[in-house]
Amino acid sequence: MGAAYFLAACFSFELALGVSGVATLWPASGIFVSALLLARRNQIVPMAVAVAAASIIANVLYGASFGTALAFTAANVAEGILISQLVIRTSGVPRTLDDKRWLATFFGAAVAGSAASAAVAALLAGELTLPFFVSWFTTVCLGMLIVTPLIVAAANEFPLKFTQVSRGSVLRFGLFTTVVGIVCWAALALGDGQFLFLPVIAIAAATYAYGSRGAAISISLVAVVATLETDFSAPVIGEFALQWDTLFLQFYLLSLLCSVWPLSALMADKEKLIDRYAQTTDLLQLAEKTASVGHWALEPDNATLIWSEEVFHIHGIDPGDPELGGAMPLEEVSSLNLYHPEDQDRVRTLLLAAMEDPVPFSYEARIIRPDGAIRYVSSIGRPRYDASGEFRGLFGTFQDITEQTETLEALRVARRDALREAKTALRLSETDELTGIANRRKAFGELRAAARLAEVSGAPLTIAIFDIDHFKAVNDRHGHHAGDVVLKRVAQIVSEQLRPGDCAGRIGGEEFLVILPGEDSAAAQGIIERLRLKVAAEEWDIAGLKQVTMSAGLADVVVDESIEKSMQKADRALYDAKQSGRNLLRTAA
Repeated sequence: MGAAYFLAACFSFELALGVSGVATLWPASGIFVSALLLARRNQIVPMAVAVAAASIIANVLYGASFGTALAFTAANVAEGILISQLVIRTSGVPRTLDDKRWLATFFGAAVAGSAASAAVAALLAGELTLPFFVSWFTTVCLGMLIVTPLIVAAANEFPLKFTQVSRGSVLRFGLFTTVVGIVCWAALALGDGQFLFLPVIAIAAATYAYGSRGAAISISLVAVVATLETDFSAPVIGEFALQWDTLFLQFYLLSLLCSVWPLSALMADKEKLIDRYAQTTDLLQLAEKTASVGHWALEPDNATLIWSEEVFHIHGIDPGDPELGGAMPLEEVSSLNLYHPEDQDRVRTLLLAAMEDPVPFSYEARIIRPDGAIRYVSSIGRPRYDASGEFRGLFGTFQDITEQTETLEALRVARRDALREAKTALRLSETDELTGIANRRKAFGELRAAARLAEVSGAPLTIAIFDIDHFKAVNDRHGHHAGDVVLKRVAQIVSEQLRPGDCAGRIGGEEFLVILPGEDSAAAQGIIERLRLKVAAEEWDIAGLKQVTMSAGLADVVVDESIEKSMQKADRALYDAKQSGRNLLRTAA
């Protein structure tokens, strides 16, 4: 650090001795501030001591008295510590020159520190004149503003492993730097200032090409060439005895600085935005691929369609194959030819309506892939409008829902089959297998329901129990098959004679229960009597079987009585009918 500071100070003194012994450009301060910004805390004091020694030696070597050298050294060391601490405590250690906040803090600290340094130097050296203050301030400030960014860039952005830097990139960078140096030399060495615009163009080109690194290097080259090519021997001019060439050079360099660093910051922001956009795009593509959801956009011209990569994947199309960027307007019949023919008009109508009505839309449709496979897709979107309310196109998501659709269809079919099977099972559980009418469980369930309804409504309810006379004899003489035929035919006759609201069920071997809601015993007698006569008049195709009769017992279901008691009354009436000779109807008392 001490050696670098000494060489930089000697270089400045040697090239251009300025007003009152102060050099026109003082890069040594820039080196010192850079080192303090990049150093560890325990390195600050040793660096300050080394810089102080180097500064005293350089000043004495180029003609300053020891007292003056000591005064200048105190000002330079103090300014370096002050500026570095202001920057570190305000914006932290510099990591990149593309940080606009850090750059603004550094520029402000450099101006403030240089002004304080000039005041301290003038006071300690006894040079309380405006030319001395201005010369010191501009010299030191420019030295820091030019050199410090260059060193920070070199420290933070250049230290790459040798294997990471290709020979071609090194050669291109060296060639570019050489061209910038030649342009700057030619502009400053030839003519009388007519070509001073050329370094501006060169610096802008370097900034565009290499960002903050190019800016720092190109400004340093201009500063060196300008210092070498400026004649500082002209007499001082003006009321304040300021050297014109010195002021012009310093103002020129300051103008370059104020032009190039904002440009560098803007370029850095642009690169960050590009990187962020690329990263966001990658993350979006990853999310779309993971979720199998793409996105599409239809431009305001109604003819330009934009697909994300996942939309191509869902269609089974390579993004490089079709020319979908020039899709025809929706009004054209073939504009949606990738959709199933049965869905094209519906989707087209919906999208055209969405272009007129600023509300969200959604649809499900089928697409046909190039291999003929049909996929089910779902799209949800909305029209886009700018701040002035002008239509800017349609935007929507695009999802392959084939698996969900097939799963839902399978579930629908399974549910339908399950319901059908449940109904069948319920019917079988409530139906007598032989006769097809209600079984004992179903019949008694209907009786309890009818009793509750009668209790609420106050309507009458009558039941009848009947069985087939001498049914055992039918089985014994004609066989069980004949007995089954008789049971089924009797059940059929009963079912045909009853009203829709009535119920008949087989509750035993040859025993049946008839439920007659809304009928009192008088009306019920007529219904059961018709059943008895119908059964008795039936002609049978069973050899030897001439007639089948039945006996029946009738009873009212009374609200205050239990169902079991009503059944007992009907059963006793049935017993009475059998005891009285069978083929009879008896009503419970």
